[in-house]
Amino acid sequence: MTSPTPGTAPGPQRPVSRSNPIIVALLIAIAILLTIIAIMLVVRPGHSDAGASPTPSSDPTASAAASANPTSAPSQTDAELLKILRGEVARDSDDARAKGDVDAPVVMVVYSDFACPYCTLFAQEVEPNLDGLIEDGTLRVEWRDLAQITQTSPLAAQAGVAAGNQGKFWEFHDAVYAAADPNDHPEYTEESLVAFAEQAGVADIEQFRTDMNDAATVQAVADAKQHAYDLGITGTPFFIINDAYISGYAPTDYVRNTILEQAAAAQ
Repeated sequence: MTSPTPGTAPGPQRPVSRSNPIIVALLIAIAILLTIIAIMLVVRPGHSDAGASPTPSSDPTASAAASANPTSAPSQTDAELLKILRGEVARDSDDARAKGDVDAPVVMVVYSDFACPYCTLFAQEVEPNLDGLIEDGTLRVEWRDLAQITQTSPLAAQAGVAAGNQGKFWEFHDAVYAAADPNDHPEYTEESLVAFAEQAGVADIEQFRTDMNDAATVQAVADAKQHAYDLGITGTPFFIINDAYISGYAPTDYVRNTILEQAAAAQ
């Protein structure tokens, strides 16, 4: 595009010449925005079943930090978001579905579904590599049910509660996930869950059956799902790790780095 000669009378093309720089600037801005969005999608570490993004992932600070440091989940700075994250940590010494020192510097709250393939992948590939952090007092893990993926997800969650009532939740958890296919959405029956309970060493199977089907257990699992939804957490797995969070499956190094960074920050 050539500039008009000074002193010449404006011709019919003059208005177009004046608007072109604005259009070009807008196109450049849109291109830059699309590039940024593409980069953010590429570096996002997590993979979530059920397909929905939880509310916290919309935090622009988190997105920018994750892009700059993709080796761990960033600490959040928004006061309201931090209030939500910290409010989910219970540190209840009587919690049958928690493991690790109640006073550990890092608490990882896990929202999961026994029928979730990415939850299965996490249980099989990542969790065993976190045992050392639990044993040395760095990490505490607290389980939360988000049972939604299949029609029998709630029944499996109820079975987990029932196993926990007899002090065998994590043994039950390990048995269920060890048998699950990370490429599938397993369906459960009362009998298959009883078999997992027996494998986990649950002593009183009749009580297990009773607790699994108890109306209070059914309601507790439904309430847990609704509570997660109220927070904006709609996909599994989802992890709160002190002042950071991970939405979806992430590999061992990413999770460990996040835990260790949060432990250092807690000192």
